[in-house]
Amino acid sequence: MRDVLFSIGGINVYAYGTAVAAAVLLGVIWVGWATTKKRIVNFDHLLDLALPVVIWAIIGARLLYVLLELSIYLKDPISILYLPDGGLSFYGAVIGGFLAGYRYSKKSGLPLWPIADQVALYLPIGYAIARIGCLLHGCCYGVPTDLPWAMRCAAGDSLLRHPTQIYAIIASLFIFAVLWLYRKHHYFSGFLFWLYVELYVLTRFVIEIFRDSQILAFGWLRTTQVACLIIALAVFFYMRWAMKNSVEKVSNAPVHLDS
Repeated sequence: MRDVLFSIGGINVYAYGTAVAAAVLLGVIWVGWATTKKRIVNFDHLLDLALPVVIWAIIGARLLYVLLELSIYLKDPISILYLPDGGLSFYGAVIGGFLAGYRYSKKSGLPLWPIADQVALYLPIGYAIARIGCLLHGCCYGVPTDLPWAMRCAAGDSLLRHPTQIYAIIASLFIFAVLWLYRKHHYFSGFLFWLYVELYVLTRFVIEIFRDSQILAFGWLRTTQVACLIIALAVFFYMRWAMKNSVEKVSNAPVHLDS
């Protein structure tokens, strides 16, 4: 692991922060290119949307992480501001970013769900890049194991562990492949976004089995896994309803015959 990539004038540049910044920058460029090419929204309007989304995604990610680790931060409240040390919740980032995007889109009249679909295509790649930062930083690591692919992937100890950061990267690349196959779908607007959420929580549920330092909720189920199950069920039923509703609209649409 190499948390500090390099130093400039005595200022350290950290792997975790660099990975997250690279993910955000590449995401804005990719989504901007895609939405402009498809004539969903022009690049200037997308930049106006991206600013509050990114800001609130970071705020949401930090707030949820702090809430989950509240007992630690109550002992040292000022450490809440130490973002270079890591500690961001992806769930919080999605919630904060989505709410900011929803509010801005409604206020400015931008097409929320077509943009969300394009963002969903990028998210797995951005998430994978961020997890590289986790691997270098030594956070989000797995439980000790003697499996052949075990790694010393936790900051502060030399135990061989499940490299759950790499598991997450592999899962994200799989999700990206699935979304790419469905990118030309003819379902409802927002389908790719909700498909991403569904695939993410299902793969996250599995990865959490091997994660360390997680709070048990019910028996062997961890808090994050319970959240995954609830979200997965809710999104599944919503997608079924939305797909059925879109099919009914198509079937009930008037047919225009040539005279």
